[in-house]
Order: sequence, then C-alpha cells, then structure tokens
Amino acid sequence: MVLTPIFERAYARPELLADSGWLAERLTDLRVRVVDARSAEQYAAGHIAGAVHLDGFGHNIPRAENGDMGSPAEWARLVGELGIGNDTTVVVYDTPSQRMGMVAWTFLYYGHAGVRILDGGVTKWLAEGRPLETQTPQWPAVRYVARPVEAVYCSLDQAKAGVGDADFVFWDTRSEDEYTGEEAGFRSPPRPGRIPGAAHLEWTELLDPESRTLKPAAELRQLLEAQGITPDKQVASYCNGGARGALGGFVLRVLGYDRGQTYAGSFAQWSSQPDTPVER
Repeated sequence: MVLTPIFERAYARPELLADSGWLAERLTDLRVRVVDARSAEQYAAGHIAGAVHLDGFGHNIPRAENGDMGSPAEWARLVGELGIGNDTTVVVYDTPSQRMGMVAWTFLYYGHAGVRILDGGVTKWLAEGRPLETQTPQWPAVRYVARPVEAVYCSLDQAKAGVGDADFVFWDTRSEDEYTGEEAGFRSPPRPGRIPGAAHLEWTELLDPESRTLKPAAELRQLLEAQGITPDKQVASYCNGGARGALGGFVLRVLGYDRGQTYAGSFAQWSSQPDTPVER
C-alpha cells in the first residue's frame, strides 16, 4: 500500500505529527524522547527503542477527583522523572488509539511546545519491519516547568455556558450507541446520553482503517463540517473519560481549528452533576 506523506496531506500544523522514517533517524538523539502510551503489559512486551511509558488511559496522567486535569506541579514531577525537559521533542505513540491522544493533548495543555504524535503508531512501525525492544531505559530526571494553556481546555463551567450557544459546538467522539444513550460505555456515566445539541463523529473515523495514519486534511474537514463542526466556532471535543475527546482535540489543532478545545472532564463528569441536562 502506498501512503501519502504527511506534508502532502495539507495539514495546517504538520509539525504536530511525526513520520516513522523521521523518528527512526532520531532514536539516538538525546533531544528527542519517545513516549509509549499503551498499557504497561504492551510496553513490557516490546516498545520502540528508548521509549518511556505513560499510560494514555489516565492511570499515570494526573486528574482531580471530579475529572478535571491535575495540578501543573503533578505533571511537572511526572514528566521530569521521565527525563523530559521543556525543550525536549516528545513523540507519542500507541497502536494507534485514543491513548496517544490523551498523552499528546496533555503535553499540549501543560504548555509543551515540541510534542508530536507518531503517525500510524506502532502498527505502521512494525509493518515497515522496524524493531522493538524490551529493555527499559533509564533516563536521568530533569527539572520541568508546566504552564497550562487554557485556550485548549474546556472546563465544566465553560461547557455549561456553551449549551445553547450558537457559536459553540460540542463534538461527541464516542460510539453511536453511547451518543444515543443506548449504552453507557466506558466509565458508565450515571445518566446515559449526550450533552444537548452535541454533534457526533466517532474518533475511529479520524484514522485510515488500514494504515492507521491520520486521514488527509481535506477528508477530515469534510467529515467534521458535515456535522457542523466548523473552524469558525468554539469546538469542545469530549467522550466519557477524556481520552477519545483528547485525540479529537489534538486533531483539531493539527487541522488549524484555533478555537478547538478538549472538555477533559467529559460526559462522566457532565452526567454526574445535579444541574446539567442530558439528551437522548
């Protein structure tokens, strides 16, 4: 199968993606750190050389009890212990799935300038005959400073204010059955359904089903705009626990949606509130 190179897919911010060939040439570059966002078991079974582990389903990512993002100090400690400094280029990967989106978007949120997602993830990496290793690297800890970028983050209060606002669109990245309320899905929110007025486009539609690379910009924009998710509006992507929504939020940035955000608390937080409406 012939894959279209990243630069030919016309993304507004292609620097948020990394090609496997580009990464392979930089595995010994101390200014680059690879982050494996898969489960601990998958990481232990084999990972890209030099990769550190950071589970994208939130087991490592600091979160408040109510679903909000954790404190900058918590994130700074975690990232610094992985040997990642503020000037390190971070390349995040998984199979790929929504895990990579959670990790990459979290780096964006805490103000990391040089973060990328490995396009096609470990699936494309292995298909090209590239190796994995099982040795766990030991990188020396460094000082890291986290500076949250509120422009990419939608809080609960902002989400409440967005309901019914013609300039605000919620993007529900979950499955069709979760969107309609037919099933609760991951984290089983207490009131199944969706945020009123939310548009729906499942996160799986963002990726080519065979190569697992991100679809070209024109195709992604067409999919989003067909659901009313347009770059002129404030867009808040969400799911149940935040990971699928975070991938959506990251892709919005790749496409140049400058008003794109992620509602990290997502539907698990929304449906747990006593004063939030739920639509089915």
